[in-house]
Amino acid sequence: MNSLGRGSRIALLLGLILWGVPSPRAKAVMVSTTTGNLTAPGDDFGFANVGVKGTATGVYLGYRWVLTATHAGASSIVLNGQTYAYETGTSVQLLNPTGQGLSTYTDLTLFRIDRDPWLPSLTIAETPLSPWDEVVMMGYGQNRADTPKAWDITGDYSGGTWVWTETDPPGDAQGYLMFGSKSLRWGTNRVEPGMYAIDLGGTDILAFSTDFDQFGATDYEAQASPGDSGGGVFHKNGDQWELVGLMHAVSDLPNQPSYAIFGVETYSTDLSVYRDQILDIITPLGGDANLDGTVDSADAAIMAAHWGLTGALWGNGDFNEDGTIDNLDAAILADHWGETLASGAAEAAGEGAIPEPSMLALILAGLVGLVVRRARQSQ
Repeated sequence: MNSLGRGSRIALLLGLILWGVPSPRAKAVMVSTTTGNLTAPGDDFGFANVGVKGTATGVYLGYRWVLTATHAGASSIVLNGQTYAYETGTSVQLLNPTGQGLSTYTDLTLFRIDRDPWLPSLTIAETPLSPWDEVVMMGYGQNRADTPKAWDITGDYSGGTWVWTETDPPGDAQGYLMFGSKSLRWGTNRVEPGMYAIDLGGTDILAFSTDFDQFGATDYEAQASPGDSGGGVFHKNGDQWELVGLMHAVSDLPNQPSYAIFGVETYSTDLSVYRDQILDIITPLGGDANLDGTVDSADAAIMAAHWGLTGALWGNGDFNEDGTIDNLDAAILADHWGETLASGAAEAAGEGAIPEPSMLALILAGLVGLVVRRARQSQ
């Protein structure tokens, strides 16, 4: 049989697990050149924001919101070794664009976790990727075997009767078997031309693809396999890392012995299509440091306690997310003073939303206390 072509079948990355079909296949991003890539690279794409969610993966976007594949479900997630519980009743399944013959809902679900994991928020891509753009893929699962395998393939593709027989390289196909302990791992690939509308059993996604190349591959050529559902795909746009996709499915060759076969494909949702929906749901009120849905003295106290801090996050009071808490953040808090998620900006309390004197006094008191503490430390 000649070299493998584009697969005509699609398999959900969690399908074999969710629907109870026995399978020896693995559950990880597989990298052809290494069994490592278990820690963040020097140019960190957002490694800590990708977490373990049961037998699948989720991506922490910021403001206590996680994005995952709907077929993987909303549940607790482990980020940086800490478990964060799913906040019951917060899950939202995203909608597909209308007028394109797609299912109403897509295979993307947002949900909130019970507390702030103190991780930076991610930037979601505004525009689709271009062909051959390099991406970083990250998901959770098992390690691959140390050595590659080769197979001769016989049988009829249309009848799904391929027979894979191990042989000496090159054979008809090459790849790796998968087994061993699970790990969060990242790898790289390039985006293929075109976008796909893929039916995942009644739920459509608008997706781009990456091929698992044996020749002309990236340095850490990667392929998804069952369990990577909800794993993140990142791209560096200029000097800014962006979340561009979530892994959902792979091409499925008849009777294949592993998903780590050179020539198979990974399909990831193009998040630029769903970006506005995501931001409408997760973006908090300006000034709401504790994310309780109200901008009030509690948020002012948090900002005051961290005044002048660099390397700051939203939860410290960095409302413009430039890494420093200063007058710009205070202006944002003042502009939204008294607002709640229920009332919105149009019904914000107070003409011009100016902080009341007691709140200003609280900020000043916090700053004075901070200055005194620093003075004592310097002595």
